[in-house]
Amino acid sequence: MNEEIGKSPKLKKWLRWMEVIRNEISELLRDESMFWEIQDIIRENPRLHKPNVFYDYLQRTYLSHTLAGLRRQIRPHKDSISLVGLLEEIAKNPAELSFRYFCSNASESAAGQGMYMTKEDFKKCANPNGEHVCPKMIEADLGRFRSAIGVAEEYIDKRIAHWDKSVPELVPTSIETSECFSVLESTYIKYHSLFYAERLNTLTPIYQHNWKEIFLEPWIKTGFGSAKGLMDMAKDFDEELPEFSEYTP
Repeated sequence: MNEEIGKSPKLKKWLRWMEVIRNEISELLRDESMFWEIQDIIRENPRLHKPNVFYDYLQRTYLSHTLAGLRRQIRPHKDSISLVGLLEEIAKNPAELSFRYFCSNASESAAGQGMYMTKEDFKKCANPNGEHVCPKMIEADLGRFRSAIGVAEEYIDKRIAHWDKSVPELVPTSIETSECFSVLESTYIKYHSLFYAERLNTLTPIYQHNWKEIFLEPWIKTGFGSAKGLMDMAKDFDEELPEFSEYTP
């Protein structure tokens, strides 16, 4: 039976932060997944392959919403909760995330089933004497995280947080934004395993219902334009459809 240990106020705070950060990242990944699934719906329907301001709206909304969420995780502040802020605190107080605490959460039987981390897994992330997480490892993780997010950071500062007088040199694409979230997710998952001795593969939630079901229904009511009317209007687009890439970034 694993030894129960007391949690310091700082460790309790970190665990609260982990829950908040996990929920925030999970929601952002859900929204990102929805965006790309909608892109697939459009891509697979040739009748939708025509210029429409809605596509611009969808793209702008996706970028502003997700990049604002990304900024919340990369900008530490004394009054806010963020992944970078959490990692910086752990790096300054590594003894709080100790091997002894890890062992109190680890389950040897569950580890054998691949559900939980083993003590050997922790030691790969520990300082030389194996007593707690290694501060140098955390600093290296912060460096990799900041480097990966760098492609979007200037744009976030100059166009999402506020409208700067100077023009950002780079505008992140939807694909680059997705790559930023991939790094955000993998970084969280690594430290989740150290806090909870639990393996995670993804933070993207599993839908309990078919959220795309609403797209099987006509969105415009009869009187404003029926589904049949919309289909008739689209007949002119059956031949010589332009390339879809013209209408999506």
